[in-house]
Amino acid sequence: MSAMSEAPFTPEEETAIMRYLGYPDWQSLAQSMQLGFPAASQPLFLVRDSFKRMTGPARSMIRVDLSELDCIEGQISEARGRMRVTSMEGLHVNPKETRMLREELEYWTRRLEDDLGVKRNPYSSFAAGGTPGGINAKVG
Repeated sequence: MSAMSEAPFTPEEETAIMRYLGYPDWQSLAQSMQLGFPAASQPLFLVRDSFKRMTGPARSMIRVDLSELDCIEGQISEARGRMRVTSMEGLHVNPKETRMLREELEYWTRRLEDDLGVKRNPYSSFAAGGTPGGINAKVG
C-alpha cells in the first residue's frame, strides 16, 4: 500500500466521502421538512465535523479507502460491458462477479465509516436496511 497524503481533505474528497456514505453535498444544512418530518440530513453534521478532527495519518488511510471504493465502482461499471443477452427475457451478467464486487464495495464503505468514526446516512437507498423517511434513526 503506497503512502497517501496527510493533507486536509480537498472539497472533491469530502464530496466523495459523503457520496459513499450516502449523504448529499449540500451548501447549507438549513432545516427542511418532508411530509412533516425533518429532511434526512440530521447525521450529516457528524460527517462534516469528522473532517476537521482527523489526524494526518488517519486522512492518509481514508484516502486509501476512497481509492479502493473508486476502483470497485469502476469494476462494477466495467462489468456492465460484459452483459450479454442470453434469452429473450433480458441481459445476463455473471451474478457471482457483481455480487462479489458489491460485497467488496460494502466492506470498504464500512471501513470508511470506521476510519471516520461515523455511520452512513440511515435514509440512503444504498444503506443496508435503510430507514424510510419519517422514522427516527440513530445519529451516533
